[in-house]
Order: sequence, then C-alpha cells, then structure tokens
Amino acid sequence: MIVNNRVVGTRITVWDVLHYLDAGWSAPEIAATLHLSDTQVAAMVQYITEHREALDVVHRQIEARKAQGNPPAIMAQLATSRTKLQAWLQHPHEAKT
Repeated sequence: MIVNNRVVGTRITVWDVLHYLDAGWSAPEIAATLHLSDTQVAAMVQYITEHREALDVVHRQIEARKAQGNPPAIMAQLATSRTKLQAWLQHPHEAKT
C-alpha cells in the first residue's frame, strides 16, 4: 500500500523506486535492492504509472532545490561546526563538558 508517496511501513518513497525504474532496473532488482516484496514494488510501479506527470513536476522541484545548494547562513553554520570539530580532534582533552 502507498500512503504519502511511501510504501507503508518503510521509508521507501516513490522517488526511490522512480530512480531505479528510470535507470532501467527490473522490478525484481528493485525489490531485492530496496528490501521490498514483489507486491510492494508492483504497487509502486502502478502508482508511478498513474501519477507520473505529477511526480515528474515534484521531482523537478526537488532537483532544482538540490542544485541551489545550502543558503549562506547554513554554510556559515557548517564552517563553524567544522572548525570546532577540527579543534576538538586536535585537542580532545581540552573539550569542555
């Protein structure tokens, strides 16, 4: 069963399966790789077939967002965290608790 674009009881989304389908993988290969049953993969394939246009729109939005990268504020936080980690790795005994 598919709910909210996921296989119920898993974290596998339609976009996970769509990725493999677009790469030419067979349903049994997808099932084995994602640890899904043949029935679950068949349900996903049917769902993707029935909703392909809408899924493609969302997929393009996701890819566009990924291409933008992180905003400057997040990049600054990452740099600060990286600096703190490097300092701790060099002198772990000086870490504050």
